[in-house]
Amino acid sequence: MYQELLGKLLIASPGLEDLRFQDSVILICEHSEDAVMGLILNKPLHNFDIYQILKKLKIKNNSKIENENAFFGGPVHLNQGFIIHSNDKVYPTSSEIFTQIMITSSNEILSDISNNQAPKYSKIFLGCAVWDYNQLNNEILENSWIITNSSEEIIFDGNSGFDLWKKSLLNIGIDPKKLVSYSGTA
Repeated sequence: MYQELLGKLLIASPGLEDLRFQDSVILICEHSEDAVMGLILNKPLHNFDIYQILKKLKIKNNSKIENENAFFGGPVHLNQGFIIHSNDKVYPTSSEIFTQIMITSSNEILSDISNNQAPKYSKIFLGCAVWDYNQLNNEILENSWIITNSSEEIIFDGNSGFDLWKKSLLNIGIDPKKLVSYSGTA
């Protein structure tokens, strides 16, 4: 049961009260008996882009990267970077999330990005979302999250923010306009 969420998406239900996760689409990147780790796919950092990350890490930027978003991956480990990428290039610290999609924290990929030699698809995050195993299970039972399969298309979608949340729901046949933010008891 411990790997069952690996590679899945968590889509925030409208009633989710934690502001950090409202309207979030989260890719589960690690799932063990102890903890679950994911990255929020649709919260671009408006004040810190990829160019600034390269500059801060003193990686010479030989590419034409300007104003490409980095993303808020979640409220934990805010000083740590994570990169999701396609598997056409694999780095020593790359781990498979699911077929064709990997995660790494390697500076090598940042050098490749700066030299226009990056994998076909990549997305950079600062921070991550972490739950202990029972905490996430309880949130799922409370209907805070809708679980669905992920895809390369959703992960690397150019839309961000609320548009990706709506698109993710529509992809599984849920009309976001028909969702309510409250629940009842029987």
